[in-house]
Amino acid sequence: MPKAEIKAKPDLKLIREEEIPHLLVPGEVGAVLELIVKDKNGKVTNHKVMRSRSFVRQFLELLWVQMYQIPESAAYSIKDTSNVAQNICESAYNFNCHAAAGDATLGIIVGTGTTAPTIDAYVIETLIAHGVAGGQLQYSEVTFGDPASDAATSQFTITRDFANGSGGAITVNEIALYVKGYKYPTPYYFMIIRDVIAGGINVPNGQTLTVNYREQAGV
Repeated sequence: MPKAEIKAKPDLKLIREEEIPHLLVPGEVGAVLELIVKDKNGKVTNHKVMRSRSFVRQFLELLWVQMYQIPESAAYSIKDTSNVAQNICESAYNFNCHAAAGDATLGIIVGTGTTAPTIDAYVIETLIAHGVAGGQLQYSEVTFGDPASDAATSQFTITRDFANGSGGAITVNEIALYVKGYKYPTPYYFMIIRDVIAGGINVPNGQTLTVNYREQAGV
């Protein structure tokens, strides 16, 4: 009998000022990573909040391309998730990470690898594929929360749900963010963040992991 697919829809409640986590030092730009596991009734069974420590070199390279407005005639070489150097120029589509449901090539990506991040990392170590077979999770659409701020911190949230209908528990050890970069008219895919979760986070069968990447700047 085929396994029933679990429908996962991200919960995009607006973050109130008093709920904004302050894990960065004043003046720092970075990200906060929040992991929430819920059962089929919406009860939280695991919750972790931590500082994301692992922006990689492709983030700065893409940012430089955008800020310097690198033209197509002088495109800059950046390593994509296939370990191929691609010539990228400035584009309104650079940094796009709005992935559709089932797309494990863009947006927030999860895996089982445990190797410590390095600045030159370009791809998640061991991808957890989309699906309901053993060892797979169902990738929802990537969604976005509106910017929010308080007296010290401004942030916005990138969210994705991963539902486990595989028949067994799955431990997520690594999380990455993949974005697009362009040399018109072709998009390429680049990893800009990879975090390894100490001890991992267990997602039992029938439960859903929500990953929130909260990009932040503070004073």
